[in-house]
Amino acid sequence: MAVTDVTDVTDKSPVKYYTRKEVSSNNSEMDLDDFYQLLAAQLRYQDMSNPMSNSEMMSQLTQMANMSAMTTLSDTIETISETVDAAINSMAQISLSSYATNLMGKEVTVAELDEKGELIGETTGVVEGVMLTGGNPYVYVDGKAYSLSQIMSVGSVPDQKEEPDTEDADKEDTDKDENIESGEV
Repeated sequence: MAVTDVTDVTDKSPVKYYTRKEVSSNNSEMDLDDFYQLLAAQLRYQDMSNPMSNSEMMSQLTQMANMSAMTTLSDTIETISETVDAAINSMAQISLSSYATNLMGKEVTVAELDEKGELIGETTGVVEGVMLTGGNPYVYVDGKAYSLSQIMSVGSVPDQKEEPDTEDADKEDTDKDENIESGEV
């Protein structure tokens, strides 16, 4: 707070008044300077017949030290959090880039999508190139760019055979168990 001397009308004694300083947008937090100002004001205006005890002053100084340590700790944790987030994002980008470059020369099946993102077909071909600019790597198959999320399979994947009917499989297991019990193998 700025202090300005003003003499009253009789010019006998100076009168001091305080002007308001700029206030931060968050008035619910106090910083170390605010505590020092409060302590100085408390010492300045204390009752001389009943001064502040040494233990009370030490308690307030300890509170200020604790507040300062907590502020420093909070700032450090925030910095560490930002650093960890940046490292994780970098590692994820490196992993995607590495995966994309390892697909070079390999046969892939990619999903053909319409403008709404719905599957309209699929294309199988060899990855001819990889684009690593931007946030998401792209692979080129038959001269067209595809996002890594559009890759459906890598290499030759055999056709899926129909699963045997579970009732038939259970019946075969039961027949085998009966043959073993009867001695027929």
